[in-house]
Amino acid sequence: MKSGMGIRCWSSSNSEVSTPEIEHMHNPSSGELLRRLLRAKFSESNSADEEEGDDVEEKPRSRINWPLICCGSENKVNVSLPPSTESTSSIPSSGGSFQCPPLIPSVVHDLKSEPIFFGRSHEKKHLLSHLLSPNKRPAARFSALSILGVGGIGKTSLARQVYEDKTVKNHFEVTSWVKPTSSKELSGMAREIINSATGISCPLDDLEQLDVMVRDSFLSQRTLIVLDEIEHMNKDTWLHMKDSWFNTLSSGSKIVITTTSKQVADIASDEVFELARGLSKDASLSLYNFWAAGDRPTAERVAALCQGVPLSLKLLGSLVRYEENLSRIFDATMDISNVLYLSVLALPRDLLLCFIYCAIFPRGEALRRKKLIELWMAEGFINPSSTGTKDFKYMTGDDCFNQLLCRSFFTDITCDEYGEVVHVRMHGVIHQFAQEIARIVFRSKVGVIVDVDMNSEGISMVLPFGGQHDHPRNLQTLIISPCVKLSGAVLSRPLVEFKRLRSLDLSCSGIRKLSSRISVLRKLRYLNLSHTLVSKLPSSVTRLAYLQTLDLTSCYYLKVLPEKMLKLTQLRHLDLSQCNSLSYFPCGIGLLTSLKSMPLFVLGQSHGAGLRELQKLNDIGGELQIQNLENVKETSEATDAELKEKKRIHHLGLSWGRHNADECYRVLECLEPSPTLRVLDLMGYGAYGFPSWIPKIEGLVKISITDCRCVKLPTLGKLPFLKEILLKGLAEVRSIGQEFYGDDSSDVFPSLELLKLYDMPKLCRWSSRPTFAAGSSGVFLPRLKTLTIEGCLKLKRLPPLPSVTDLVVWKSNRKILASLTSIRSLLSLVVNDMEMRESFVGSKGSSLVKKLIIVRGRDLHEIISNNHLNQFAFLNHMVIQHCLKLKKVSLFGLGSLRKLNIVGCENLSLVQLPAETTELVIEDCPKIETFGDNAYLSNCLRKLIIRNCLLLGVLPSEKEGLQALEYLLVSRCPRLERRLEEEREKISHVPCIIIGDGALLGTKTFDDSKI
Repeated sequence: MKSGMGIRCWSSSNSEVSTPEIEHMHNPSSGELLRRLLRAKFSESNSADEEEGDDVEEKPRSRINWPLICCGSENKVNVSLPPSTESTSSIPSSGGSFQCPPLIPSVVHDLKSEPIFFGRSHEKKHLLSHLLSPNKRPAARFSALSILGVGGIGKTSLARQVYEDKTVKNHFEVTSWVKPTSSKELSGMAREIINSATGISCPLDDLEQLDVMVRDSFLSQRTLIVLDEIEHMNKDTWLHMKDSWFNTLSSGSKIVITTTSKQVADIASDEVFELARGLSKDASLSLYNFWAAGDRPTAERVAALCQGVPLSLKLLGSLVRYEENLSRIFDATMDISNVLYLSVLALPRDLLLCFIYCAIFPRGEALRRKKLIELWMAEGFINPSSTGTKDFKYMTGDDCFNQLLCRSFFTDITCDEYGEVVHVRMHGVIHQFAQEIARIVFRSKVGVIVDVDMNSEGISMVLPFGGQHDHPRNLQTLIISPCVKLSGAVLSRPLVEFKRLRSLDLSCSGIRKLSSRISVLRKLRYLNLSHTLVSKLPSSVTRLAYLQTLDLTSCYYLKVLPEKMLKLTQLRHLDLSQCNSLSYFPCGIGLLTSLKSMPLFVLGQSHGAGLRELQKLNDIGGELQIQNLENVKETSEATDAELKEKKRIHHLGLSWGRHNADECYRVLECLEPSPTLRVLDLMGYGAYGFPSWIPKIEGLVKISITDCRCVKLPTLGKLPFLKEILLKGLAEVRSIGQEFYGDDSSDVFPSLELLKLYDMPKLCRWSSRPTFAAGSSGVFLPRLKTLTIEGCLKLKRLPPLPSVTDLVVWKSNRKILASLTSIRSLLSLVVNDMEMRESFVGSKGSSLVKKLIIVRGRDLHEIISNNHLNQFAFLNHMVIQHCLKLKKVSLFGLGSLRKLNIVGCENLSLVQLPAETTELVIEDCPKIETFGDNAYLSNCLRKLIIRNCLLLGVLPSEKEGLQALEYLLVSRCPRLERRLEEEREKISHVPCIIIGDGALLGTKTFDDSKI
């Protein structure tokens, strides 16, 4: 910032604090400025907290007006707001209503839908060219490129644009985006890579096991991996990743690293792309105006001050949207440090606390919206009480969250299927700045358990933003590190010391028993025991008078809840999702009228809470699963539950454990939900028909009907937003027809994209099309893309399905495959455990199929020997699994085939491939000995993987040599491995060779010039 620019502010005591020139945020003078400002603003509340006695009833926190930056002169920024002036942006800690600048709906919607990106077309073109081009070193399995630049310059946004490009998605077989919480800790990074590539959450800590899982995630596939915000990496770390994780990547794979560290870029990259310049003038103006929510008179001047740095433009644009008069004071060059100061100091006090609190989570970690709001509420940053609205907590909590989102403090937004934000992250620069403030504001109020002595139950704690903890008695938030497993510890002794604790998070800790001394934590508001091994909660939990959140998600062994749960009158969130061992809820749960979410409600057989206890819980929202409805004793209980009044519930599950047709129907008829419901699950329903309210739920997006005795299906065809239907275990349903479709006045299933039919043994008829009224232009299933049919042995025909691209048929009537003629758009076909002869022959609808998967094909040997697969003229990829009668595979007639996978065919002895095959995978075929005459493969086969083929001793086209081969993996094939070791010169030209236990052959794979 230019000389002369400074800040002045009014403290809460109305004394003026003059500050020196704002420097870079790491400059000592700047740190001192920040400390002085924050101490002035939080001194009153801090002293009040410290003076508050342990036995004093909880008091509302005193309100402090957080001054807004609102005026300025030519070269100074003045932070001044007389205490007598009430800002409309301030958030009271208690009482009153929450008044804050209005959100811009279009901005919130755009943020949820897709990342906002302006400019950088030249840079994007360059990166696309790099990703789609062959590696510069032909022998290399992958090439690594670093995008290097200062924080906030747009490295992540640029990488994300390229990563999401359709051309890139189609080019790579596997893509993985990883933002590690620590690039220093290999096991943590490995777990995040596995989760990103496969969707599997891996609990392992052993690095050797993780190495294997990472390799298997990418094994022999062309892969794109983005490692975002890697700020620390040494040569040993990169060497381990390169040789233990990426050594099985297919040729053409790419790794992109975004970093601010030139050292990281030099260590890990074959090429460094330096993002040195900001956005163009036009792109800067467009980005600034988007975040400012419209053209501003000073937009061009202010955008120019940011020098094209996207993060500065976003922060300033967001700031001006809420405080438009601030744009007059921007007269100097605004680097990212200055912009962060202005953006943070302009926050209302409680919103500032919500922002700072995010710093307790590790850098790069995904922040769950729900958890953040619950923790903010526990710390008293937002007011959970009702003032003029039934849903004050969620209004204030969500509004605080959305305020921070719209002010550009959050990025990497992840939404659920309904468009609601689930996770966000903080930009690394913003997170670092938040930690700087948290060190001052929270001091010793937040701790992370990093070690536990199982004998003495002594614990070691650190501050989440660095440093040792020295005042445990002031602790308000205690979190256990994911690396700590409590096992048999109950933490009785340490709990006594933390009498001011408000939030305790022991999730995933392995704890089996919660200490009965938990009740000494009289101020506790948030208790998280999710994913632990507890089977019972001590009754002393019910003495936690201020408890607001009790999270027991996935406590699979939890059998009972304390009988006096009704004493927890402040409880707002009781999460028992996937607590499958619970058999009943204690009586009095209906008295907890402050509840806002309760995903599970279990009805006991002879005692416990009844359905009527839901009557007054009209504020609960989100998901609600009601189990054991067979235990409803009177229909009036269902009526009194008043589900229709619970308008915030968007996912309702109703399940019965045993059947009684008449009672089931009457109960379900009385459990009519709000028409705004989005998801409905019915399980174990015993009646023959369905009540009339189901077709009236016009907001329904997804419905599943499982293990029900119904004879007729409900009318669903006219629901305008319904996208997914699952029908499973409907043993008595014989037909799908007009009753399912509805009247004849308009389109039938206008939005349906996914339909699954499982285990319907009596289903024998699916009407070819609904009957439309004369002159009607109605369309039948216009958007259906994926159809799965399993266990429908009597269904022989499908109706015309003009838009289906993916068809899965398992254990069903073989004649159903003759209906491929009516599916002209089919691209992918999976057939499992079926006979295919006759009906699999001459089906014209199969001509466009590009991928064919056959599992346990009972007569595939006949299909292949009679050349019936030749009808698949455009088949590109074929997978054959566990076809035990198959002895020979000869696919000469499939001229378009490029990839073939054969797995678990125990009697297979010979494989003959089309001339243009480029990829062959053979696994668990113990009797195969030869590939026959495949001389023509020498110039086309690029990838070959052979595993567990004990008798195989030769490669395909061995005499001619596999001249085009780029990747060879041979494992658990003793004969072939010995031969390749003895005649290594025959494969010396192959760039990547992996034999046996993963040893690499050939010097071309070991070009470590960049390490």
